[in-house]
Amino acid sequence: GKVLHDLGVKFVSPSDVGQPNNLIYLNKWDFNPRGGFAYKVTDGRRPLVVRGGYSIFGYPMPLRDFNARMRQNPPTTARFTYSLANSAQTPDRLPNYGLRAAPQFIAGVNSKDVLDISQPGGITRGSFLTSYFNPRQPTSRAHEWSLTFEREIFDNTLLKFGYVGTHGSRLDMFYTYNGQPNDYVWFTTRGVPRPTGTFSGTATRVFETTTFGEIEEYRKTGWSNSQNFQIEFQRRYSKGYGFQMFYVMSNTLKAGGSGWEDDNLPSADIYLPGSVPKDEQARARFLFYRRDIDVPKHRLNWNWIADLPFGKGKAIAGGAGPILNRVIGGWQIAGQGSVTSSWWQLPNGNWSFPNPLEIYGTKYPIKDCRSGTCFDGYLYYNGYIPANRINSIDAQGRPNGVMGVPDNYRPAHSPLIPQPATPRPGDPNAPFYDSNTVFVTMKDGTQQRTTFNNALNPWQNQYRQGLANWGLNTSLFKVIPVNERVFFRLTVDFFSVLNMPGIPKTPNSTTGIIDSTFSGNGARALQFGLRLSW
Repeated sequence: GKVLHDLGVKFVSPSDVGQPNNLIYLNKWDFNPRGGFAYKVTDGRRPLVVRGGYSIFGYPMPLRDFNARMRQNPPTTARFTYSLANSAQTPDRLPNYGLRAAPQFIAGVNSKDVLDISQPGGITRGSFLTSYFNPRQPTSRAHEWSLTFEREIFDNTLLKFGYVGTHGSRLDMFYTYNGQPNDYVWFTTRGVPRPTGTFSGTATRVFETTTFGEIEEYRKTGWSNSQNFQIEFQRRYSKGYGFQMFYVMSNTLKAGGSGWEDDNLPSADIYLPGSVPKDEQARARFLFYRRDIDVPKHRLNWNWIADLPFGKGKAIAGGAGPILNRVIGGWQIAGQGSVTSSWWQLPNGNWSFPNPLEIYGTKYPIKDCRSGTCFDGYLYYNGYIPANRINSIDAQGRPNGVMGVPDNYRPAHSPLIPQPATPRPGDPNAPFYDSNTVFVTMKDGTQQRTTFNNALNPWQNQYRQGLANWGLNTSLFKVIPVNERVFFRLTVDFFSVLNMPGIPKTPNSTTGIIDSTFSGNGARALQFGLRLSW
């Protein structure tokens, strides 16, 4: 605390700044109504029924959101370390002291005073995060509405289809208002070098320029929207078998809503003038409103249970005696499977987009030999592969690039200064190949070299569908009665029963290559279980 006080940080109680002692006002008047209806559209033995409803759900703030941020606040951010790899802490002030001398301190023996509490780490001007909560924290809400049609089409067999929509409001979002422009924005807008010296870590910040680093306020200003269409086909367990099958198509977008790890809305002042909205809500929509990749576009799930036809009264060995029936009778098989689509994010590290994006899928198998060893894969989309590594070979005639790239390949994105297939002698750009290097003219007429980054890449928040994930798990089980009150349950579980390793479902976002040496699913696993109940 003293170190921070000496830097100019002030510590006060909640009442000193007009805040409640528990820091947050209570929401005593939350009201979450729900209503629904059911209507029989047709008569008869198997009528068509329509159901619908609207509901509001409230969600209190998770405690982890509070803890995850508050523990980083001054004065609890100090870190005390002792490392023989740190030359500032070694007796001779030279590196690698631990390789040159026997340890002076032994943990638990003479390490009591090894840490110097007068020298905390991570506490310098501009280096620490200050996070606080808006005292008005409305309860997060989810509005949900649905309309479903259902009808029994065969005995014990139901077909259901419908629509479910949701709108999340008052979701978690942070507002960060003491950031600093990146080098490109600073040089372009100010035209002077970055400050150095005592205040180098604070002088370029846009709110407080002498002491603090990032300052953020936790708010409930995020939102989400989801539209879902679903079909369900199920047979209730009867005559020895039953099943369910569900298909859901979802379109889900959000801004905020994942608590302490979520979007931090920066001040407009860290961007180029006029490039983002000044209004905070409009800026949040512009920067963050995007697809929620945790919700797949397509989901198909199914499960089933069936009696095996062995044992007394069954199709096979129906006349089995008591002993044989205990062995082969009463077995059931059940399982569940799924096919789920995936999302992958377009890269936003390059700033040139010379050609349209093309998704190839697994149309073009390639071999990636850039490491010296060739690995099988696929060119999933026309990402950026340096021109000198396309179907290239070394001086000995051995492949050392990405082999099998089709003749029609043209990268959809690239650095501003891409690597040519054959560099020109004396090319002044040669030191900057494969980079986004630019030169900014400063106020005094000098040229400042930096990396182009206006913090608004055209591909940010852009996603595409990848390959589907699928899996199948099965269980074989039976109950073995000992008497009327005691019985065993024997289970054999097969996870990833078809052992379908597959390939990774998403490509390397930069190169567009899927490395098929890695598996998209886990290997088959077998598990035995025996449970005694009484």
